Amino acid sequence: MKYSLLLVLLFSIQTIFCQSDTSYKKIASRIFLPSLDVGYLHPNSDLIKGGIIVKTALEYRFKNNNDFFIRLSYDTYNSKYLLDDNNPLSNAIEGTASFTDLFLAPGYRFGDKQYRLMISVMPGIKFYEYPSASIDSQRILLTQSSKSIFTSSIFTTFEYYFDEKSALTISLFQNQVWDKADFWETGRLAHGISVGFITSLL
Repeated sequence: MKYSLLLVLLFSIQTIFCQSDTSYKKIASRIFLPSLDVGYLHPNSDLIKGGIIVKTALEYRFKNNNDFFIRLSYDTYNSKYLLDDNNPLSNAIEGTASFTDLFLAPGYRFGDKQYRLMISVMPGIKFYEYPSASIDSQRILLTQSSKSIFTSSIFTTFEYYFDEKSALTISLFQNQVWDKADFWETGRLAHGISVGFITSLL
């Protein structure tokens, strides 16, 4: 369900380009997306733990394989949490939270040979659910509130191209939440690494 909207968008774009003339196919050849990009994210916070992150992106390159690009990224991951002062009885809440990061920003790619380097600084929004506990008639009620918060990501990607259309990627990234709130009271940075495979639509 998380990926349904993105998959519909990608399928619609691909269908339009495949049925259009050469000029549209030229544009489609400059659109790249990871077929698979999986890694590990380690938050610098005492309240949440590290976890597996799955990254999906849609990238438009103004030239075929180098120079400037614009990138829409959709990242999801789960983290275990341990929160103090939220449970009126045990004074702690423990569980697993799901996070979704949505980024949009330009970037730059160096090189046009087999080995290339990509960098970008991306602002975005983090969507998540935050738990809270209350007492009602001697019962503990645990509720989840849907929230969002401003975030950013700085990432560098090393690429190895098999041909002009596909490459193996290794990404190093640092994410930051700018408000000291909720899961990020004790630390707002997170560092990660991911490995993926990228290819063009056409």
